[in-house]
Amino acid sequence: MQFFILISEMRRPQDAMKAAYTLQISATTFYALFAAVTYIYLGPDVASPSFTSLPLKWSKAAYAIAIPNFLVAGSLYSHTAAKLLFIRLFRKSRHLHEHTAVGWGVWIFLIVLMNAAAFVLAIGVPIFNYLIGIAASLFASWYTYGIAGAFWLYDSWMDKGRFEGWKRMWVMCGVSWLTLAAGAFICVAGMYVTVKQIVDAYASGEVSEPFSCG
Repeated sequence: MQFFILISEMRRPQDAMKAAYTLQISATTFYALFAAVTYIYLGPDVASPSFTSLPLKWSKAAYAIAIPNFLVAGSLYSHTAAKLLFIRLFRKSRHLHEHTAVGWGVWIFLIVLMNAAAFVLAIGVPIFNYLIGIAASLFASWYTYGIAGAFWLYDSWMDKGRFEGWKRMWVMCGVSWLTLAAGAFICVAGMYVTVKQIVDAYASGEVSEPFSCG
């Protein structure tokens, strides 16, 4: 979803695939290396976030580096949600493209609303971390993997001669099917693991009260 939002703001939308390839390659490499190093040095019993498992001084240093990234990531998501609503409200209005008091007022209100809603959910829902896992399993697995493979298969089916197009581009066809399968696996496996963690957390009494620091 974020790709579609960002493409609409690019000066040259034709360069969107360059950005997508760069992001996907760098992100996949980084996440794989980070997960491997974390597992090797910290083991399977890792706290969340993982650098909380480090010695105190290193944990503080990691948080100092991570907090700006958290703020940027939070701003990105609130911007994406606010823009979807903003476009819905002013799709056929001059407020969408012109600097008007109404447009800026609504935009600021939406940004504040999105961040306030995120804060209330994060503090008020005791199992919010697990809900993030459920949301990621249900949606991020498809937005990140499944839908990319489905898009390629659909486009090649419609534009390249159906099965003949798939045969001519069999490498990309195989990669697309694997990507689609990866999205399905992450969705099912992620949901199973997250739900099991919620059950275990309630059984062990780890779940705190709403709006508490526990």
